[in-house]
Amino acid sequence: MPPDLSLTPEQLAILDFVATSRANLMISALAGTGKSTMLWLLDKAARVQPHLYLVFNAANAEEARAKFPSTTTVRTFNACGHRIWAAACAKNLSLNKRKISDIFKALTEEVSRIEAKEMWEVYDQVIEGVHLARSIGYIPSHLANADKRLCGAETLYTLMDSRPPALARTLIDSVLAESIRQAYEGTIDFPDQCYMPALFGGAYPRFPLVLVDEYQDLSPVQHAMIEKLCKSSRQIGVGDDAQSIYAFRGAKGGSMTHAKTKFEMAEMGLSVSFRCPWNIVRNVHWRVPHFQALREGGLVRMMKCLPRDVEGATVLCRNNAPLIHKAMLALQHGTSVNVSGTDISGRLVRQMAKLGPEELTRAQTLSAIDTWELEKLANSSKSARDTAECMRVFARKSPSLGSAIAYAKHMFEQSGEIKFMTGHKAKGLEWDHVYHLQPELCTDFGQDPNVKYVIDTRAREVLSYIV
Repeated sequence: MPPDLSLTPEQLAILDFVATSRANLMISALAGTGKSTMLWLLDKAARVQPHLYLVFNAANAEEARAKFPSTTTVRTFNACGHRIWAAACAKNLSLNKRKISDIFKALTEEVSRIEAKEMWEVYDQVIEGVHLARSIGYIPSHLANADKRLCGAETLYTLMDSRPPALARTLIDSVLAESIRQAYEGTIDFPDQCYMPALFGGAYPRFPLVLVDEYQDLSPVQHAMIEKLCKSSRQIGVGDDAQSIYAFRGAKGGSMTHAKTKFEMAEMGLSVSFRCPWNIVRNVHWRVPHFQALREGGLVRMMKCLPRDVEGATVLCRNNAPLIHKAMLALQHGTSVNVSGTDISGRLVRQMAKLGPEELTRAQTLSAIDTWELEKLANSSKSARDTAECMRVFARKSPSLGSAIAYAKHMFEQSGEIKFMTGHKAKGLEWDHVYHLQPELCTDFGQDPNVKYVIDTRAREVLSYIV
């Protein structure tokens, strides 16, 4: 929100409510409606100090610290949990970003070469399962603290991309158990910073007021942390149910509704967008019919193809494969690209390497991809079609599997002018001009309507559909 603009009636109403009531409050803030500014105004107006402001990531924390007064503690959930767990286990914590892969590797070194090969075949599923387990609060049943878990194994397996085979399930429990043991000894990674204090204990600080941002994206483990932080605190949360798009990585379904019931929160709204002009706002009334714009103008248009001369543009899409295809075409025309915003670069390269020897011809590689896709779909994989199509993009342009892998590595290392990014990666960002590639890929099911809403509200001036 620009600082020279007067406050909207909605903002004034929220400030009045907080000043005249002691009730907990949930603010439903639509895209670009100045939610961070609203929290700053509330923090500034609140008389009782000190305050805790919980933000979603380090970038948000850094921005907030430059703006909020010194009497307000600004922390990510991870930073808050890190301090709590360090005190709980009385250790100088050591952060190892590769902790889980290191544990997995150590387990493979304890078995025969044949058994190790079988274990590496399910590596990606094990890593996915362990990370997801620590987001949703799963603890293996054989551990002493299993009674504290927030969900059982079946919930974990259902949320994973595909149901893991028996070996992967066993390894998930083994890796997670060793990870917990190491956390007690002081070796942690980022997910441990929330998982350990949420489920395994620790003394939580007390603040008269706790402000919570991005409520719709919080995981069950983060909700557990809030319950412990806010036993005697007033709480003000901000979020947007229509931007809830992270169920696949463990975000709690109905997060805001759950919190409103749990903490008996009143609800107020911010519906006037400072980012999106009227035509872009009106374009998403199908999802949020009460959405308003502060200014007129804006352009929403349909195009048949992405123009060649789009240096500095941002191209967003529901799936990865169309982005990779367009990025490849741009490279072939001598345009620099940046595909760091896709979601599967490392996993894709690892999967391509598992298709067979690098000497496989183009036809053999495509056949191997077809076989892999069918096997994954038989296991009800949610991402198999997109991943397979990504691999085909590289295979069709390469004489061999080895060349396709090299091409993929080369593209993912680019950092050019045109950004290619999935809707999930684009959340929280904005640009003057956004190209929405193949909008029809956003279905009417699950969280797809929310993904489309997120993509279509990243533009400050022009939204171009490439259909």
